[in-house]
Amino acid sequence: MFSLGSDSVCDVCLEPFGADLKAPCSISCGHVFCADCLHHITRQTCPLCRVPFDPRSIVKLHVDLDIVKTASAGSGQASETSSAEQEARTLHERIAAVANAGTTEANLRSLISDCKTFLSSQPRNIFQDLRVSLRMIAYLCEVKSTLRSRNQTVDSLTEKLEGSQAEYDELQVRLLELDGARKEAVNARRKTEGEKKEVQATAVQRELELTQKVSEMQNKYIDLLE
Repeated sequence: MFSLGSDSVCDVCLEPFGADLKAPCSISCGHVFCADCLHHITRQTCPLCRVPFDPRSIVKLHVDLDIVKTASAGSGQASETSSAEQEARTLHERIAAVANAGTTEANLRSLISDCKTFLSSQPRNIFQDLRVSLRMIAYLCEVKSTLRSRNQTVDSLTEKLEGSQAEYDELQVRLLELDGARKEAVNARRKTEGEKKEVQATAVQRELELTQKVSEMQNKYIDLLE
């Protein structure tokens, strides 16, 4: 039997039932979730018991929330024990929903806070199963937090590695450019040295030719004097 109280929440999004998108809706297995969560569910199975359901068979429950709140407020101290048991059961169902469908870290911390608040007002010798479940999800939350921190560290290191790789690739390109420039300089120097040697050889040859002509002219002059 579905019982809606002033603190009743959807076991998927952990938000209170209300109107429109937050209206409580029942599926074929009998579990109740808000219309928004049922609309966005990816697999057509109950988040709590995993029983398949037909989206066409979803029944929207028409509940006067003001009357529910008034009735809850007027129950008094006589129903304090059953109210605590109902709240404990609700917390168990929320924990089961987290185990079956998962949730965000923020919602998980909110659930842990709700469990701690409830258990702190109860004697330590009761609701032992809920206390054990609380320790388990608190450990799960810390593991998720540690994993998220490590993932952030890995992402940061990966980003730095990619940056270093880009710098390395740029240095490789510059080294290739410098090597090409060095080879061009060596070839230019060799070409210049070859041209210099060729000029020197031409000058020497020209000097020899001039020396030979001067010698011939001296000999002709001597012959004329005789």
